[in-house]
Amino acid sequence: MAQEQPVVAILGEPGTFGELAQALGRAGAQVLVTKTSNELLDADGMIIPGHTSSIETYRTVQSFDAERVVGRRVAGGRPVLFAGAAFGMLFETMDDTTSAGAVEVKGMGEWPGHACKLAAAGAPLGVQQLVPAQESSLLHNLPGALRYKAEDGVLRWEFEQNIDYMRAPAVSWTQTTPPYIAAVENGPLTAVQFCPIASGEPGEEFMRRWVASLPVTGRMSVVVENNVEEN
Repeated sequence: MAQEQPVVAILGEPGTFGELAQALGRAGAQVLVTKTSNELLDADGMIIPGHTSSIETYRTVQSFDAERVVGRRVAGGRPVLFAGAAFGMLFETMDDTTSAGAVEVKGMGEWPGHACKLAAAGAPLGVQQLVPAQESSLLHNLPGALRYKAEDGVLRWEFEQNIDYMRAPAVSWTQTTPPYIAAVENGPLTAVQFCPIASGEPGEEFMRRWVASLPVTGRMSVVVENNVEEN
């Protein structure tokens, strides 16, 4: 395959996330679905797709020992994308429903704040307009609204935006009442509350932009070629 195509590793069991893999292929990426740490580390981009809820997604990430991989990639400036229900797990705490009722549990803590149940806050899901951050490099002038399916979301951004020695994250919001965070672009780490593959052409355009932003190292080309030949 042409080395000009970046390699994107989706965190998951091989053979899963076929629709996401196809969308990434249309966006110009070579795609590998894997839970192997070295492949996740060496890929040009890594995606953590959402499951039913933020807490379920976090448990899946932990079961694959992928939290450590994410930390190493972000520390090394290697792009990582969290999508859909994976968004909420990046914050300090998130809601979980147990037999004893609702409780707060720890998230990854990349950013301060809490991921709550959006329905309980009266925040609407479905297709919603986006208000992109001025500093956003991925979300301006998308051709339409995006679809939000994840039950968990964040209503307040609590990160200190005026730290002299670092560039503040670009935080985009939904155009809803109440608004909730639609996306955060924070250096190599990008997280979106919306579901790209359920968002039609706007979602496809977002994926094209993210894939186009990836550096091409060529580290994974042989692995992906071998994977395609085996299938």
